[in-house]
Amino acid sequence: ADNWSQVRMAASVLCRAFYLTLLDYAEQGQGQSQSHQSESESESESMGDVQTWLTSTFPILLPRMCLNRFYLAQGVKLYSHDTWRMIFERAERFGYTGGVESVALNAGPICRYYVKMCDADNHVVREAGCQAVAELATKLGRSVKYAEYLAPYVFMLLQALIMCFHDESWPVRDEACLACGTFVLAYPELCEPELPVLFSRWTEQLTDQIWSVREDAAVALGDAIEAYGAPMFDQVLEVLQKDLPSAKSQPAMTREEYKSRQNDIQSHTNSQLYSCGSLAPKLRKGGAGRIGCSDCLITRPKAPWEATDGCIYLIRELCMRLCTNGPGTIQEGLALTDNILIPIMTELADICRVRHFPQSDDLRTTLWKQLPIIAKALGKQRFKRHYLQMFLDLLIKNMENRSDASQLSVHAAGQCAEELASIVGVGIFRGRLEEEWQREVFDRTMNERRIANNQRPGPEAFSPFGPLGGMVTSSETKTDVNVNWPPAIPKQQVVPGNAQFESL
Repeated sequence: ADNWSQVRMAASVLCRAFYLTLLDYAEQGQGQSQSHQSESESESESMGDVQTWLTSTFPILLPRMCLNRFYLAQGVKLYSHDTWRMIFERAERFGYTGGVESVALNAGPICRYYVKMCDADNHVVREAGCQAVAELATKLGRSVKYAEYLAPYVFMLLQALIMCFHDESWPVRDEACLACGTFVLAYPELCEPELPVLFSRWTEQLTDQIWSVREDAAVALGDAIEAYGAPMFDQVLEVLQKDLPSAKSQPAMTREEYKSRQNDIQSHTNSQLYSCGSLAPKLRKGGAGRIGCSDCLITRPKAPWEATDGCIYLIRELCMRLCTNGPGTIQEGLALTDNILIPIMTELADICRVRHFPQSDDLRTTLWKQLPIIAKALGKQRFKRHYLQMFLDLLIKNMENRSDASQLSVHAAGQCAEELASIVGVGIFRGRLEEEWQREVFDRTMNERRIANNQRPGPEAFSPFGPLGGMVTSSETKTDVNVNWPPAIPKQQVVPGNAQFESL
C-alpha cells in the first residue's frame, strides 16, 4: 500500500511468491503418502492446511491484492491481475472458494481498507479506491447470492464516495461519480437517504470542465433513473431542459482572440509546473470542512457551453435506457416518447448552430459522436421519420467547412454521416439531401473515407519490433538484406539489487 509504485510492485512480487510457496508446499504434501496414514487422510489434512493458511492471511492481504488491480501503474495493475488468477486457480484444486466468494466472505476487512484508501494522501490511490468500491457494487451488489454480504457496509462506502466527490483531482471525482451510480443501481433502498446529495453532485458534474466527467455524470444519472423510475426521470428532465440552452449565453470570442490568449507568454510565465505523477504538486483531498464547493486552488471557471455538452451525453443515456431499441431496462410506464424527445432534439439542433465562440466546434464534435448512438437506440424507422432531417443541414455544412471548422469536428461529422447512412441506408440518406452541393459534399467525403480505410494497415501489417518507420510484411525476415534493421541494443549493466528482485 505504499505511495511509490516501485515499492508497491516489490510487495506484489513478494505476495505472489508467498502464496505460491504455500500452494506448492500443499501440493507436495498432497502427493506424499505417509506410512501411518492412509492416502485419503493425508489429502484431507493437506487441504485443511491450505484453507487454514489462506483464511488466516486473506483479511490482511486480500484487500491490498484487490486494490492493486486498479492501481494507475500498469506494471502493478497487470501483475496483480495475474497474481489473482494464479492463486485462485490453484486454490480451487484444494476445494477452496473462488475469488468472488472470497471477497464476499472478507467483505468487512476489504470495505474498511477501501474506505481508508479513499482518504489516502495520494490522489492515484484515491482513484483506485473508488474503482475498487465500484467493483464491489457490480460483482457483489448486483449478485443475488452475494448482495447480503455487502449490504451492511453500503452506507460506509457511500460516505467515502461522497467525500471523494469533492476531491481536487478530477479522475477521483469521475470514478466516485460512476461508483455512486453503480451503488444506487445495486442498493436503491439503502442509498435513497443520500439521494438528494448524490443528485446535486451528479448535476454539478454534468457541467464540469472535463468532458469525461460530464459523460460519466450522465451515465450515473441514467443509473439513477433505472433505480428510481419516474420521479427521478422527471427531475433529470427538468435539469436537461434548464441546462441545454446554456451555450447561447457563452460570451462571444473570435478564434484569433482565443489563440492569442492561449499563446500569451505572460499568462504562462512563472506558473506552477506539474508532472504526470502525484508529487508535483499533490492534489488535495476534499473533506468535511470543504463540503459544498470543489475547493480547488488551481482550476478555471465553468463555461456555459460545457453544460450543453453535458446535456448531449444525458440525451444519449435517456435514449439508450428508455427507448425500445436501447440496451437499458424499460420500467413499466416509463418511456421516452416523441412528444418529449422531439422538442429536445429540435432545440439541440438549433443550439449547435452557434458559432460565436471557438469551442462551438467542440460542441458539434460531441454531437456528431453521440448522434449515431442515439439513432441506434431509437431505431431505424423512428429516427428516420422524426429526427434525421433535423441535423442533415448542419452536418453537411460542418463536413464542407474545412477552412474555418476544427479538423476534429470535420472528421467527426464525416464519420457520423457514414454511420447514419449505414443505419438508415445510403440511398435514403442521400435522397434526404435537398441541394445538389450537399450530395456532392457527401459523395466526396464518403469517397475520401473509403480510400482512407483501404489504405489503413491491417492488424498483422505492422510490427512494433520491425524496422523503425516502416511496415513489416510476412515475407520479411531477419535475414533479409534489404531491410534496415536497427542496431542491437547493448547489454545493460547489472544494477545492484536486481538479483534479489528477480529471485522473488
